[in-house]
Amino acid sequence: MFVGNYSEGSDQEIQVVDGQQRLTTITILFSAISDRFIGINEQTLSEQIFQYIMTKDDNGEDVRILQSKTHYPFFSYFIQQRKKQYVEEPDTEEEILIAEAYKYLFERLDEQNIRAVLRKTHGSNLVKDLAYVDILKAIRDQVLLCTFVSISTTDKEQANRIFEILNAKGKKLSYVDLIKNKIFELLDEIEPADFAEEKWKNIKAIISKTDENVGLVEFYRVFWIAFYKKSSKNKMYDDFLSVIPKNNKDAYKTFLLEMEKAAKIYVKIVNPKREDYDNRKEYYWLVQSLNVMNNYFNITQVRIALLALFLAKEKEIINLRIMKDTILWLENFHFAYNAISSLRSNKFEGIYSKFALKLNKCDEKEDAKKIIDENLLQPLKNIFPKFSEFKEKFVLLEYSKKDNPSNLKTKYAINKLNCLYDGTELFDDYGSIEHISSEMEGKETISIGNLILLELDLNKEADQLEYEQKKKVYRKSRYEWVSVFLQKNESWNIEMCSERAIQMAEEYYTKILKMPI
Repeated sequence: MFVGNYSEGSDQEIQVVDGQQRLTTITILFSAISDRFIGINEQTLSEQIFQYIMTKDDNGEDVRILQSKTHYPFFSYFIQQRKKQYVEEPDTEEEILIAEAYKYLFERLDEQNIRAVLRKTHGSNLVKDLAYVDILKAIRDQVLLCTFVSISTTDKEQANRIFEILNAKGKKLSYVDLIKNKIFELLDEIEPADFAEEKWKNIKAIISKTDENVGLVEFYRVFWIAFYKKSSKNKMYDDFLSVIPKNNKDAYKTFLLEMEKAAKIYVKIVNPKREDYDNRKEYYWLVQSLNVMNNYFNITQVRIALLALFLAKEKEIINLRIMKDTILWLENFHFAYNAISSLRSNKFEGIYSKFALKLNKCDEKEDAKKIIDENLLQPLKNIFPKFSEFKEKFVLLEYSKKDNPSNLKTKYAINKLNCLYDGTELFDDYGSIEHISSEMEGKETISIGNLILLELDLNKEADQLEYEQKKKVYRKSRYEWVSVFLQKNESWNIEMCSERAIQMAEEYYTKILKMPI
């Protein structure tokens, strides 16, 4: 089930409404088959099957056929590259499952394993005459020759309605469906209007309006954990029955009203826009910070804490300054902990749930500030990465004009350092990553120690010039960081990158993260 018109041409981007898991699994399978082809020196066959994973645009640039923000960059570089580039261990539950799925399929495609399966179904005599490469090709062809039903529309709301109809029969109900049925069972009045149905319909409409792929199940879990109780997915329905007073219509109505209110805030968190705040400049930092945590760091657990902070601000028990300080601290924490140090995220949900539950029950300003300090900031400070582990990973950051798993993180770090020197908090829309020594000079040049921010037009002017000529271009820059760099570096060569990367790590840790070494 797609949103978009793929009949217009292969360069059209379409959104997958239903079928994402199947497409992802096929991509993983083809990646494993490609690697098995490589293992038997069938390079051409490996390249051919990879055309279903990675293609090229009209400019000859690589384009991934299946794109997803939720598991970028792990899926892109662990699955969608013929030469595996991703060296970090899987961190999130989704990344771990992707790695396990690949490992399972790759092992099942081992020649001995697959011949053992075929002997059971086709007999030894037939199997012994089959070449391993032909077996792999047959598996590939079975997928490529399968029959499938495809439905597409350009209307997202229509796509969601069709999806609901297609999945209405024979599908095991999710905990959200069970909770919905329970609410509808009790709130059965239809005069003057069906309150439950109208509210549920409105909540779904609010969630579906976001540009991101945000589902009702995902929103509900964040809402429940933030408002009521930390529950596992398997316990959601049982905990709803035990926590919300049974046969109490007013309690059920209040529950729906709380859901509706939270949904309006949630879409602002996952799909931040300046228009949400009437384009008021005092909120520009918020849109940038939320965008970073969603799209640069891919952190979802923090939404529990963010939902509580937004509601506290709405209740006026915290002011904008406290909200800002807290959210920016969370942004810095997740950059250090997740984006750089790649530490495990399984501790967050408990911390965020405990904090959100306390803050949502609070009605006093003094208590709210204390809850933020004691139940959010301090527990996270206790697990904040030490400088040694931060530095070890920070100096490995890279940025290349070609696709690189580190690009987003490095671009973010460079922008933050530039903001530090300029005394601003917003990234410059016209800033561009500049390689001081040309990227053409070798792999060392893509290291963060060889990078600085430069205005886009000046970056184009500097291009492949030698450093002596680049200095003349750099002097035109209005960025304070560039001016300081010129003062410190009369000359420049690749060998200086490592030392500068360490200095940048120290500066970032002490002046941006504001943590002691």
